[in-house]
This record gives sequence, C-alpha cells and structure tokens, in this order.
Amino acid sequence: MFKYIVKRIAYSVLILLGVSLIIYFLIRLMPVDFIQDKINAINQGGATVSEETVQAMYEMYGLGDNSVKGILKGYFSWLGALAQGDLGTSFVYGIPVARVITEHMGVSFAVSLIATVFEFLIAIPLGITAARHQYSLRDYIVTILVMIGISLPSFFFGQMLKDVLALKLGWFPPSGLVNATASYNGIQLLLDQMYHMFIPILTIVILSIGARMRMTRTNMLEVLNSDYIRTARAKGLKESVVINKHAFRNTLIPLVTSLAGLLPSLFSGAIITEQVFDLPGIGNIALDAMNRGDIPFIMGYNMFLALLSVLGVLLADLMYGLVDPRVKLE
Repeated sequence: MFKYIVKRIAYSVLILLGVSLIIYFLIRLMPVDFIQDKINAINQGGATVSEETVQAMYEMYGLGDNSVKGILKGYFSWLGALAQGDLGTSFVYGIPVARVITEHMGVSFAVSLIATVFEFLIAIPLGITAARHQYSLRDYIVTILVMIGISLPSFFFGQMLKDVLALKLGWFPPSGLVNATASYNGIQLLLDQMYHMFIPILTIVILSIGARMRMTRTNMLEVLNSDYIRTARAKGLKESVVINKHAFRNTLIPLVTSLAGLLPSLFSGAIITEQVFDLPGIGNIALDAMNRGDIPFIMGYNMFLALLSVLGVLLADLMYGLVDPRVKLE
C-alpha cells in the first residue's frame, strides 16, 4: 500500500507539472490584455500614458517579453514561486491569489457540499428502486426525472425557480448571500445565509440527481442479473439483505469512480448558478477574472483545481480496496 501511494504521488507530480505548463501557455495566449484595459481606463479618464510607462507596466507584471524565451522564463519564475506556495498577486484585487481563493471558496464549498449530500441521499435510493422495479410506474417516473435533470440548462432552470419562488411568490430572496438591510451576526447570520442559498442548492440538486440516478439504476440492473444474486435469493435470503449487502456493495464501485471528480467540484463553484443568483462564490470570481484578464488568479485557481483533481483520483483508487476486497493496490 505504501509503495503504491508513493508511486501514485510521483505520477501526480509529473501530471501537475504537465498541467502547469499547459495552463501557463494557454493563459499567456489569452486575447484579453489586463494592462491594455487598464491603460484604456486611464485614457478615458482624460490622462495620457506614455510608451515608457506602458512598457514598465508590462515588465512589472512579467508580461513584457512574448517571445518563446520570454514565456519560458516567465513560466519557470512562476513555477518556482508556485513550489513555495506563492500563487502570485491578483491583478484585479491587488491581494495574493491564495487569499482571494480562501475568502470566496467558503460560499461555493457550502453550496456544493449541501447539494452533493442531498444528491446522493435522493439519487441513490431512487436509482435502486427503479432497478428493483424495472418497467414499472416508479421506474418510468425516475426515468422522466433523469431526462429532466439531464436536459434542462442550469441558467434556464435556475432563472425559472428564481422567478417563481422568489419574484412571484416571494418565499425566498432572489439573489445575494445576506440581507443587505439587516445587521445579523452569529446564528442569525447563518440562518439568513442558508435562507438565501436555498434556491441555488435546490437548482443544483434537481439538475444533478438525474445522472446519478441513471448511473445507480444501470449498475444495479447489471448486478441484479448476476449469478451470485440469483444464488443468494435461491438460498432464501431476505430481499433487503440481497439488495443492501450483496448487490449494492458491487454497485458502489462505479460510484466510487465518479467520486474522483467530487473533490474539485466542491471547491470549483457552480459558475452559472452563482451568476444567476449573484452569489459571491469562487466560480463567480473566476469568471470575472477570466473576463478581465487576471492572469495570476486564473493560473493559481486552475492549479488549485488540478491539485484537487489529482488528490480526488488518488482517494478514489484507495477507496476501491475498501469497497471491493478483491482489488489489490500494488
């Protein structure tokens, strides 16, 4: 086990190096120019910027040399700082990228975590029920829910829930994270934030349970048609024991595979949903940084997600041994 973990960590380091190289070159080729936008804003204010000042600004942000040699020099400089835990300073916010991520990550993490918990609690039982009663009414209902969850765009469904539950019925606030007119603290502030996050979480849950239900149903149908399940039933075991102890455990293997992407999804934020409901999450911040050409933030944020993705895959591989004792990690 220890040798396997060490080997996977070594592979992960190589993967992260490759990802960092790709991210850096792609970001440097972005059509958005933060420096030029800043100069245009100064010119619109009536002031003029000399060519020497423009070149000094490019040099200050490490964007002066766009040749291959200059880009490589900038890459290794950025990589050296990254190895020391320095993600750089955000162009837009003027503070360290790590600080921007930590300040806005909590909202996205809370929304994603709550939505994921409800997704599993709803999707897995519904998927098992649909598989146990194939071609029945409940199976058809689950199939319809799956199609709805897969087909509806998040911006459309989120806006629809917002229009009905918030604007027309007035049951929930339409946007934001807190009530700007009130000064809550402690438990009152927490309850107010949960009140504001209800519709965004509901949107994510409804749109995400479809794929999880379909996966659970498909895997459970395959397992229920196996010989050992028929043998277990022939021995007179209770149906609950057959489903929960024998069938569901083997159904967990594909679900564990899907968990590899769960860790980065908890911290990446739901960009479109956060835009619809104006939540100050990391997804909303990342989109704004992309539009404004905030190169340090985009690179640091993507490397952060790449690290979480590698860790997610490693944890998923380790969980295989817990779910299926036949799997040997060597």
